[in-house]
Amino acid sequence: MDFWLFITIIVGFSLLYYGYDKKKSYELKTKKIELEHKKLDLEMKKLENTPSDQQQDKNR
Repeated sequence: MDFWLFITIIVGFSLLYYGYDKKKSYELKTKKIELEHKKLDLEMKKLENTPSDQQQDKNR
């Protein structure tokens, strides 16, 4: 009886750790995606504010 209780406790802790580990990896992936989105937004703003070659030629 003690052996089965011991195994049950180990399996329970293993499942808890596995869930915790998966949650952390999911949060990390989410933050990476948010960072990439912010980088793309920044690049788009840079391109919008930078005068293109065509606009410079029209001004000359």
